[in-house]
Amino acid sequence: MEPMEYRGNVERAMCERATQMHVPINAILELTPLCNMNCDMCYVRLSPQELAQRGRLRSGAEWMALAQELCRAGTLFVLLTGGEPLLHPDFREIYTSLKRMGMVLTVNTNGTLIDEDWADFFARHLPRRVNITLYGKDEETYRRLCHYPDGYRRARRAVKLLTERHVDVKINGSITPENVDDLDALCSIVEDCNTAWKFDTYMYPAARERAAAFDMQSRLSPERAAAARVAGMRRREKEQFRTAASAFLARAQAEPGEPVSAPPLCRAGRSSLVVNWQGMMRPCIMLSEPEAPVFELGFAKAWGQISSQFGDVRMSVRCGACVRRDVCQTCAACAYLETGRFDGTPEYMCRYTEETIRLLEEELSHEPAL
Repeated sequence: MEPMEYRGNVERAMCERATQMHVPINAILELTPLCNMNCDMCYVRLSPQELAQRGRLRSGAEWMALAQELCRAGTLFVLLTGGEPLLHPDFREIYTSLKRMGMVLTVNTNGTLIDEDWADFFARHLPRRVNITLYGKDEETYRRLCHYPDGYRRARRAVKLLTERHVDVKINGSITPENVDDLDALCSIVEDCNTAWKFDTYMYPAARERAAAFDMQSRLSPERAAAARVAGMRRREKEQFRTAASAFLARAQAEPGEPVSAPPLCRAGRSSLVVNWQGMMRPCIMLSEPEAPVFELGFAKAWGQISSQFGDVRMSVRCGACVRRDVCQTCAACAYLETGRFDGTPEYMCRYTEETIRLLEEELSHEPAL
């Protein structure tokens, strides 16, 4: 699960306290697997025909009833996602209902459906943020990667419409073999948009409910992903790159840790949860297990099951002792998806981290000190 983006120390303290108390302060509601695009690396998207074979969408009334239970349990921050969440027929009703409950809402969208009407809706009912995924620098990349050749224009238009109405926007992206050559241009685009942005170069090998197995070719090799990571870091940090790189390398030289199997450090199953479109509660959006049918069991029982089962998870002994542990991005989901075990050591992540360190050291050796 992506880390919570805190706004101030009060929110951070609230979430840390919630984690200690096992209060589900943060929830992701995956309203639908339907999407107007069909990205090669997507682990959620189903066609209408595939959806019909696997179940049905939960209604707005069901999601709003669940939200009432979430509210009573202490949930404050909610991310609405999909698929493409705007395709849920009751999205506006669900969204405004959660707003009235006092929940702080963020929306993940590919942006291609946002027109003046949608932009006006979000301007009237301001979210914490709208996250728009930008998949490439032009229509050709959208055609190859997303099989949606008009996506680039539509996504850029969405950013413009929302920012003109003072809706907070963040541009996200996943770097794959199909768009890695767009990275420099993508950085220029998001800088011109004057929004927050983040491009991920590590891609989880997740399949989730999709019928087809995850296409391993839709992610970069560890070494190429690390090169893209460093290139993005250079663009983001600009004149502060040397300082940021030096800080990263300093953290990469930790003392050897204890060779013990420790629990995950993330908030999944402790103060964060996911409910997928079928109504299965899970600790993390990347995982398919453990899970519990929340609409059938009720929130309290489902949360109790998930918290208990994920609380038994232990991580790799090797990872816990590794001197690179402070800069490595491995987590329970990464270990499980890469190795089939929560206590496995994801070799992809080892190579990704080591290559990042090597490249940063190389960059600093060529970069003159100020």
